[in-house]
Amino acid sequence: MKKIIYHQLPDKCRIIAVSDIHTCWFLLDGILKKVGYKPNIDYLVIIGDILEHGDQNLPTIEYVRRLCRYDRVFCLMGNNDTASYHMAYKYDYNKFMLKRSKKPHNTFLQMAAQIGITEFPENKFDLLRKKVIDAFKPELDFIQSRPYVLETQNHIFIHAGIENRQDWQNTSDTFALTKPFYLRETQCSGKWVVVGHFPCYNYKRACNTNLPIIDKNKQMICIDGGLTIKHACQINAFCITKNGSDYSYNTVWDTSFDKKIVSDSINSEFTPIYCDPYNHNFSLIKIENGLALVSNDSTGQTGLIPQEKLWYENGKLKIWYCLNGFLSVNRGEQVSLCDIHGNYAFIIAQNGQVGWIPNNLIV
Repeated sequence: MKKIIYHQLPDKCRIIAVSDIHTCWFLLDGILKKVGYKPNIDYLVIIGDILEHGDQNLPTIEYVRRLCRYDRVFCLMGNNDTASYHMAYKYDYNKFMLKRSKKPHNTFLQMAAQIGITEFPENKFDLLRKKVIDAFKPELDFIQSRPYVLETQNHIFIHAGIENRQDWQNTSDTFALTKPFYLRETQCSGKWVVVGHFPCYNYKRACNTNLPIIDKNKQMICIDGGLTIKHACQINAFCITKNGSDYSYNTVWDTSFDKKIVSDSINSEFTPIYCDPYNHNFSLIKIENGLALVSNDSTGQTGLIPQEKLWYENGKLKIWYCLNGFLSVNRGEQVSLCDIHGNYAFIIAQNGQVGWIPNNLIV
């Protein structure tokens, strides 16, 4: 595994950890204000994936570079952050053009557009790519120089996770940056491992929220709020307060969605049913009043979901959300409105629950 930083923390301090902002630098800025971040006093750890999935790549690099002027800021490497390096230095023409067609708004192409380069004809490919590299060398160097790990007395911060081995420092780069469902693994470092990379909502134990998951038995923590990945998503500021050898945790979160007020209380009779987003197929039972009743072919569980959220892949019905995700909310509660689906509003409630309420309750 590439560069590992060890930092000895003082007896008393606060560490603010965020991950996977995916170009949402404005949300990072907002959450830091919300937690009262003080750059000369607090530690800030950005656990990778500051880039891609959005059109704000260049402002994000500029913003994070400004943050990193302070000694107590650590921005780690994420798998998406490697994309610009590969576009700049690794890909041949055919691979470059393939990636361009799949991700037309990636960091390197936004760099190129900034200096007026929007096409890369094959006979001028090397010349044009070098012009982009020369124009943005400080930014490319900054991205490429990100360490993979920050280790402290009691925590290991890394994008996706460490392998379950005593010499965890020799974890492969691929595992460190891309391991999915890391909380299903085990680890023996003797320290708490804090990761991002894989949205918390994708785990059953998240209980239908984007909030961080703390596994006390495995000493693992996932803090990825699913920004730009999940339809309902948020940024999590996971705050670690160190007082001598004692550590306490709390989370502050926010979204970019419009905030709305609930006009009347509603008590849902439903309990959300988890659906593994990468290992399931469903069968449609019936559609009634804009709601689809479906059966999970793997578990046999049945549940409801708004009809608009049904989709098919290779002829198989897929579901990206919990079934029966109908929420209880209180009159006057502020919620984040993610979308409207027929008669239902898709929201994040004040308690972090993700799901649907009747849209006539939104004002």
